[in-house]
Amino acid sequence: MAPGTRHRARALVSSVLDGVVVGTGEAALDHPKRSPARRRTYAAVAGAVLADAALSEVPTVRAIAAGRPPRPVSPPEQQLGMAAGLVSVGWGLLTTVADGPLARVLARRGVARPHRALGVAAGVVTAVSTLPLWWRRATLRIAADERQAREDADVAAWEAELAEVER
Repeated sequence: MAPGTRHRARALVSSVLDGVVVGTGEAALDHPKRSPARRRTYAAVAGAVLADAALSEVPTVRAIAAGRPPRPVSPPEQQLGMAAGLVSVGWGLLTTVADGPLARVLARRGVARPHRALGVAAGVVTAVSTLPLWWRRATLRIAADERQAREDADVAAWEAELAEVER
């Protein structure tokens, strides 16, 4: 997979995961408190978040295993990641605050699982809200990869010239 495609795919996965976490957290409220179904739902969400965090560290582990220093994360990339996290938390908090009144209104209108409906809406809004941030982060990473490739090509050309001069 091309580096640009890999970064864009990662941005999409991160955005979708943000939406799934917020939406599933809300949808789980359709289950009774302290029920095994609610616990399983929350455990699955936690597992998905942990798996995503572990996968994001794979390039660092590969670099260290190969004896190279890990790629530093630039401050703009960190800011975009933090902003996406804050947007997700914000939508989650807003959904939590508005949950009771909206769920009652939906239930009165005949919606069988009002929390699931709210969860779908909150998840979609969260994913759409975080996608531009993750996409911008991917753009920064693509630019850094291209810059590194140019530098590597320049060094290789310089080494080739130096080898010819030594002959």
